[in-house]
Amino acid sequence: MKCPKCGQPLKPSQKDPDYMLCFNCRKKFRVSGAKQQKEEEEEQRYANIPPKKVRDKREKEMRRAYDELLSVDDERPRKRPKKRPEPEDEDDYYDLEDDKVSKVPVIILGIAIVAVAALIIYMFLK
Repeated sequence: MKCPKCGQPLKPSQKDPDYMLCFNCRKKFRVSGAKQQKEEEEEQRYANIPPKKVRDKREKEMRRAYDELLSVDDERPRKRPKKRPEPEDEDDYYDLEDDKVSKVPVIILGIAIVAVAALIIYMFLK
């Protein structure tokens, strides 16, 4: 709706929806609620939604591309993904029998501990 005096567009009042304001000539005009709602509906347009023709055209293109994708899948055999081996339990990590680690360092360490313990006992008994 335009201002009857200056011709600029009128904006709805925030305080009273029955009035429209002209910011150019600083006047307010009383408008019935039905007229005002009709004006708002006409002016309300969303910039991010394309017209119906464009949406239909894009939808047809997408459907065609999807159908082509499905038809290509039918022509080639599908590759099955390889099964990954299951991770081992953490208990097996500490099992010395499964590892290929030499037991010699463990035996030498055990002998050294026994020798040190025997030396300490000998020193106390002396």
